[in-house]
Amino acid sequence: MLSYQHIFHAGNHADILKHITLTLILDYMIKKDKPLTFFDTHAGAGIYSLNDERALKTKEAENGIRRLLEFIDGRIESGTEQDSAIREKLEIIKPYTDIVIPYYRQNLYPGSPIIAASILRECDRMILSELHPQVINELRQNVRLAQKNKTVPDISVHFRNGIEMLNALTPPEIKRGAVIIDPSYEDKDEYENTGNLVCRIHKKWPAGILILWYPLIEHRISEINAMKDMIADSVSVSSAEPDFLITELKVREPESLSGLASLYGSGMLVVNPPFGLEEKMRGLIPLLESCLKEN
Repeated sequence: MLSYQHIFHAGNHADILKHITLTLILDYMIKKDKPLTFFDTHAGAGIYSLNDERALKTKEAENGIRRLLEFIDGRIESGTEQDSAIREKLEIIKPYTDIVIPYYRQNLYPGSPIIAASILRECDRMILSELHPQVINELRQNVRLAQKNKTVPDISVHFRNGIEMLNALTPPEIKRGAVIIDPSYEDKDEYENTGNLVCRIHKKWPAGILILWYPLIEHRISEINAMKDMIADSVSVSSAEPDFLITELKVREPESLSGLASLYGSGMLVVNPPFGLEEKMRGLIPLLESCLKEN
């Protein structure tokens, strides 16, 4: 949707869940020497200023990345046995925080394209899509800055609908790879459309890791569940051993919310999750919820 701009939400609890998941997946994938292809269907600007008036208006980063980093600092400084166990769990997200912290110190937050570019290698390929006419210019500028580092992967940026791009370019020439899909879900039909997209891409590219982010919104719970069920049924039919993972981060109680803006968390559905991802996320979710829980 052209009305959506992620700057209002940069660094919030949804970004934390999305980018930790993405980082763990890509960090696992680069352990093998073989190159990979990474798609981002809704790339956004790549880097967001937390001093921007739009970010300051919502203050979502304050309840998101700021709280998480302050929580981590508190555990590092503590010497208690309980905090020692927490520090062990926080080691899991160190690849994510190592990328984010240098940006945060400049009052910036990196989006998924820049996070992925920080992890991937020269032998890998990144294909980004963004349809917003203002945001695409910001993305191109931020990609050019990233490319000054000679170790970044081959990056191409498309001023194009991300769904059309993914349909057209999958399966990729380098078949080992992943895609992150995170539409705005502003339209009710977007849940069904996104579910159909994931099912279609999985059939075309069965080896690909498909990473889907979705919001947890009380008045859209039936559409959300229908989307998840659609994907689960399709993966089960098209694969001898269906393999997908769903993790959800809840920062508010849905019963306490009213009105249309009733976001109480978000979820990640991963088709073909890497080995060990489920165990890591299951251990992290309670910790993230205790840190990011809102009153």
